[in-house]
Amino acid sequence: MNSILYLIRGLPGSLADETIDMVLVSGVFGQPTTVLFMDDGVNQLFERNGKHPSNDTTRKWSALPTYEIERVVVHDRSIKERRLDASRLPDFTNLVTDAQVERLLHEAVNVVSD
Repeated sequence: MNSILYLIRGLPGSLADETIDMVLVSGVFGQPTTVLFMDDGVNQLFERNGKHPSNDTTRKWSALPTYEIERVVVHDRSIKERRLDASRLPDFTNLVTDAQVERLLHEAVNVVSD
């Protein structure tokens, strides 16, 4: 089965909900799936002032391990550029460098971007 890379680059919102649904469907069908958060998409993983972003995207993304989507990565430079605290990322995520992002993009058979 072909692998798929979901590239999450947008701010939390209604499009994020649709993207989350697509990612979870990939997990349900056992498709090898990687989710990469970068640019403004990293904001979807952070609570703001103790509250989840609009549409509770932080909580919805936390369901990924339940759907056996275990390769969830976050672009470290995007975190630094937005002055976010990487220690507040969910436990199911891993940071990746520019070189690792490039490798993920080249290795993926299918790339879906929000």
